[in-house]
Amino acid sequence: MRSLTICLLAVLLAGCAPGGGASPTATLLRLTPEATATWTQAATVAVYPTLTPHVFCAGTLESFLIVGERGRVTLTEDGKWLNLRAGPGTDYAVIGRMAPLEAFLVLDGARCAGSYTWFQVDYAGAQGWIAEGADGEYYAEPWLPG
Repeated sequence: MRSLTICLLAVLLAGCAPGGGASPTATLLRLTPEATATWTQAATVAVYPTLTPHVFCAGTLESFLIVGERGRVTLTEDGKWLNLRAGPGTDYAVIGRMAPLEAFLVLDGARCAGSYTWFQVDYAGAQGWIAEGADGEYYAEPWLPG
């Protein structure tokens, strides 16, 4: 029984010659690696907005409008329309009026004049300046995509 075990072991390792003797030549085993999954990491690109400094105008509400983003006229209880002016101040002429919930693009700002913080906007192709708010009430608000 012992010689059969040795022969089987010899067959597995190097082969076995007829008659029970071990063969003087060795068997070369070639191992072929199995195909393995490859992982490829896709490149990701992050786009960060250009940050503009936050301007605090003394005696006014904190500003929330963002240059380069959309905004809209705030819907108030009394349904006030927002004046679009030729410049950043109440001494400039009113060149248009914007209804509640009307959208606009913020082009420039914030400018401090009087008791208001002013932003230049594009409203339906007309460019002018709006006051963001006063006396605890916002006339305009950010309207970000989403």
